[in-house]
Amino acid sequence: MTQVLDVFIEYKIHEKYVKPYEENMKKIKERVQEMGASEFGWYEAADQPNLYVEMFKVNDYAAYEKIKSLRQDESESLTKDFAAYVAGGSSKVHCWAFKRKMI
Repeated sequence: MTQVLDVFIEYKIHEKYVKPYEENMKKIKERVQEMGASEFGWYEAADQPNLYVEMFKVNDYAAYEKIKSLRQDESESLTKDFAAYVAGGSSKVHCWAFKRKMI
């Protein structure tokens, strides 16, 4: 049985790119949903300007790896501009997958 993973993607956007970044997020959301993401949420930190987090679920680790690869790929047409928007480039797009623990 596969376990659903909770995925977090975090990065900081250069101030001058906030507007084009935010305009591009609908396309990115649609693409990751096509790749298996569900329950997609998009957030901006309340206490850190221009720090964004995406949260969603995937059904398996393979889907997570594919989405992570896309989000860190500077040559992919959808995400090449995104990499320029991120302070520090694609290496500063931090991705994590978590397995839910029960208490």
